[in-house]
Amino acid sequence: MKILFSIIISLVSLYPAYGQINLKKRNIQVHATVCYASDKTEKTFIPPPADIFLKSGAEKKSDIIVKYSLFPDDAKAAFEYAVNIWEHIIESEIPIYMEANWRTIYDDNGKTNTILGQAGPTDYYENFVYAPHLNQFYPVSLVEKITNTEISGSGTPDINSTFNKEIKWYFGTDGNTPDQLYDFVTVALHEIGHGLGFTGFFRVTGSSGAYAREGGELGDASSFDFMVVNGKNTFLTDTTVYKVPSADLYNAFVSNNLNLISPVAITSNLGKPKLYAPSEWKDGSSIYHLDDATYPASGGNSLMTHAIGKGEAVHDPGPVTRSILADIGWKNMKLDLEKPKDTEVKKPVVFNLKIESDYETDSNSIFVYYSSDSFFKNKDSILFEPDLSTGGFSATLLPEIESGTIHYYVKVRDKMNRTFSVPIDAPLEIYSVTIGVDNIPPVINHTPVPYYVLYGNDIKISAFADDNVGIDSVYVDFWVNNIPQKPFALKHDSLTSYSGIFNIDSKMLNDQDEITYKIIATDLSKAGNKTISPADSLYSFRIEKIFDPVAGYYSDFNTLTRDFIISDFNIYTASGFENGSLNSPHPYPSPGKNNSEFNFTTILKYPVILKENGTMSFDEVVLVEPGETLSKFGEDNFYDYVIEEGSKDGGKTWLPLAPGYDSGDNSTWKTNYNKNIDSDQVSQTQGNPAWYVNREINLTANGNFKANDTILIRFRLYSDPYAHGWGWTIDNLRIQTPVSVQAVTLSMGNINIYPNPFNDKLNIDIQAKNNIEELRVEILDIYGQTVKSAINKNISGEIKIENDLGFLSSGIYIVVIKENGNLISAQKIIRN
Repeated sequence: MKILFSIIISLVSLYPAYGQINLKKRNIQVHATVCYASDKTEKTFIPPPADIFLKSGAEKKSDIIVKYSLFPDDAKAAFEYAVNIWEHIIESEIPIYMEANWRTIYDDNGKTNTILGQAGPTDYYENFVYAPHLNQFYPVSLVEKITNTEISGSGTPDINSTFNKEIKWYFGTDGNTPDQLYDFVTVALHEIGHGLGFTGFFRVTGSSGAYAREGGELGDASSFDFMVVNGKNTFLTDTTVYKVPSADLYNAFVSNNLNLISPVAITSNLGKPKLYAPSEWKDGSSIYHLDDATYPASGGNSLMTHAIGKGEAVHDPGPVTRSILADIGWKNMKLDLEKPKDTEVKKPVVFNLKIESDYETDSNSIFVYYSSDSFFKNKDSILFEPDLSTGGFSATLLPEIESGTIHYYVKVRDKMNRTFSVPIDAPLEIYSVTIGVDNIPPVINHTPVPYYVLYGNDIKISAFADDNVGIDSVYVDFWVNNIPQKPFALKHDSLTSYSGIFNIDSKMLNDQDEITYKIIATDLSKAGNKTISPADSLYSFRIEKIFDPVAGYYSDFNTLTRDFIISDFNIYTASGFENGSLNSPHPYPSPGKNNSEFNFTTILKYPVILKENGTMSFDEVVLVEPGETLSKFGEDNFYDYVIEEGSKDGGKTWLPLAPGYDSGDNSTWKTNYNKNIDSDQVSQTQGNPAWYVNREINLTANGNFKANDTILIRFRLYSDPYAHGWGWTIDNLRIQTPVSVQAVTLSMGNINIYPNPFNDKLNIDIQAKNNIEELRVEILDIYGQTVKSAINKNISGEIKIENDLGFLSSGIYIVVIKENGNLISAQKIIRN
């Protein structure tokens, strides 16, 4: 068995030069599950769970952080009460971020009084570490709980919800809901339940049923979907019975005979939960609710039924709902198996296992199953025994074969009669351990970084190393400017982790010195199998040294300079431009897959000592994917962006100098970006120097930095999974350096003239961020004669001028725009 060996040069204090791929992305939109308003009066009150909520000193098990939009104060108070209940039920070390919107909700018939609320997870993931099952999609908040990793961050909600402001609500928390009002706490609890995963991907088109994510593949199913069975206990995701899509699936959807196979509910003597599956499919409601007739309002399990009645106050999710969420994954088991190494001689094979379980583990169910013929005929098992020295479990296999391969897997059961395995889908997937001569060398996989920034720090290197029989040593040979240096070993930090420091005095290195190196790994076999990577060449990176701090900086980028870390960005004259500038990739790429992002950066190598209200200004063209209309930086629907950032700790952390922005920041940029978008969501528009706009940033205004701070300055372009465009160019960068002549307010990029050619009407949009004493607009014919002119005094902001030019003859004209007597733009227009 070949084991992947990977090694990474760590940019300890700075982001990598190339955009990193990680889990964060623009969220996949999913259908929200809705809760309907029942016309019936269901006067009842189910109080919160006394054992966890009303118990004195009961601690919260999770933290649900809500961002409210247009919520009235009394609704907020009731919502926080509902949140508090769930925080005492749901367990997670990672905060759950939720967005709650107060809006009018229309049903399919345009009515505003039938839907109480709607909610759902903002994203799903599959096949992550410790996933309960393979190829099942789990809501992002649950994935964060299982992996104990923050994925989406505070700026992106895990749950999105909307509540109908047109409903006659009762916002009290005492359960004494009047007969003609709807209990808001109940609906809030209901919608949070959907956001936690009480939902999925079943859908109907015509008379055909299917399941798929929005933007995903046909056949994608949620962990909830995989639990749904028909009256004969056949899973609806069993493709040997139900093709996708098919009329058979549709008939099952509307059969009024669907249940969940919930081991926790069944073991708890609650039976198979019955689902709401009416004879007419209701999008956003069918299947993803409990059956109303089976779970009446007064029974204690009605919270997740499809409709809430007037006067109905249910402040406890109930044992059935809690069981379902447990089986979705909120009660999980993590199995960490230390897989035994291959061996060249026959000897005992030891399996070490650690278990972390939300329910008590059945200690009599922890087995390793093994076979010497791939489980064709032979199969045996060994019970794991507690290992008091590690707090885990161990099992020892005495091989019967002298040489060959033994296949194995591990299965464990919890007290709720649920089975977990390693590998996850065992025995469809199995592990192996081999006895016999080993001649397989380690495998090395390495992606070198193109530079390393020295800022008073050592050059560190880290590695993850493994081999089928084990690693004996890992070391690095390296050269500085082709001069050989003393090799150094990487220290074994943990099971597969190694690290070291290039043994060279960083003070002796100069800017642009080149370090070349190769990595050598040797295994523990008798032959001492060895791998050198790269096999026929060397890895290399350049030293980027941070210079002494300065009070100000200026560059027009007309000559190549080493003032910037040049990797993602570069300095040159872009196609169609007349002068040099600092350029992102043109076009900049997108990762092209979900859960991924790129960050393209460049860093000024001169730290800047800030002055009070010191400014940075530059001319720029930004052609990056704009967000949705009215979206703001940091919101889910604000897509690609550019941003200027500072760091006062040598690049360990970066803070915005101002909010990020995109092509939507300027009408000229946005109009031209959107002019030429192909079928792959890529804008083919090329940058144009006529679209330059000046930007000025007060470096201390947002409070992230203050006077006398010494900061590094970084320019970053963020690219989400798919759509992208030409990119970003920056020119005439000034940082706390006086401008020698009086600056003008407008640039050509602040002016958008359209349509062109035109018929009768010609529009001129001008964005003036500062006051303009005099703005003159003139329209000239080809002989230079003025055919129309206008003067505006003391103006700022966005100016829209509509010109009625129907009196002009067909032909070519010139639009001239002057600011305080300075010529800003002279653009040719054509009258049809």
